[in-house]
Amino acid sequence: MNWINAFEILCYIIVCILVFDILKRKNYRELGLLISGAIAGFSLELLAVRFTDIYHYSQDFYISIGFKPYQFPFFGGLMWGGISVCALRIARKFNFDNLRAALVGGFLVVTMDLLLDVVAIRLNGGFWVWDGRPITLDINHHMFMSIIWVNFLGYMFEVPAILYMTLKNWERDQNKFNLFNSFLIGFVGVLFVGICSGISLFLNKISDEWFAFLAFTILWIYILIAIIKKLVINRNYLTLTGKKDWTIIVFFGSLYIYCILGLVSLDIVRLKPIYGVFAILLSLFSLFLSLVEIENNRGNINENKNKRNN
Repeated sequence: MNWINAFEILCYIIVCILVFDILKRKNYRELGLLISGAIAGFSLELLAVRFTDIYHYSQDFYISIGFKPYQFPFFGGLMWGGISVCALRIARKFNFDNLRAALVGGFLVVTMDLLLDVVAIRLNGGFWVWDGRPITLDINHHMFMSIIWVNFLGYMFEVPAILYMTLKNWERDQNKFNLFNSFLIGFVGVLFVGICSGISLFLNKISDEWFAFLAFTILWIYILIAIIKKLVINRNYLTLTGKKDWTIIVFFGSLYIYCILGLVSLDIVRLKPIYGVFAILLSLFSLFLSLVEIENNRGNINENKNKRNN
């Protein structure tokens, strides 16, 4: 079995584990989020490969949708829904407001993608191919090891948009599952991302691709600082001994293990040791966020009191 199909099967397995966990918990609003994320993922990818002429997917996947050469692997859309649910579970543990929780969710997804995309375009000829872009290990304002920066910036539009609309919807409908709202959030997310991506591509064109690089880097660092600040404020209440959400641990853990194995297999860790260290640190940080809890939520209560007093 090659790397492409191994990843495809892995993704089907972890999405099934997540769906089983959602149904076991009877948390049907998470099922709605999974549907919203999947709708956005399927729609955006199929539209992007058809109309942007920036990239196209491999034909080696077991199950793809769409017409060649504009096909998209079926698991990819499901993963957009699944990873949105898992990222939001992590973000909500730290009592962020809706906007910051949505941004943290986007941060977790794109941080994993800083590893996954690097191996994905190289293993077995590439899960997909960036048309007209050379495969190198260079990092500059044009590309991050052969991935264009607007790709990462697009994730920071898509995931937070879906998560923010979902959280606002949850405030109104509590624990209810509304299929219409799930579809609506998914399609509004597609419209929002389409507009933002179009603007980004235009600004990229007139700025020699500096816009996407600067916008993504500033946003990513800002969210990272916000997470670290939250951990520092609640440092006395952090615990690794509480009840674990093994679904998100398995979900993110398996993805990071695949990425690290891919980087080693491709010899990128040896050729680019600084990136190897960066990859390990990102993996450990994300898994730490999956494992850690704020004990009895006391840290958040204390933080809210301090805000009111100030």
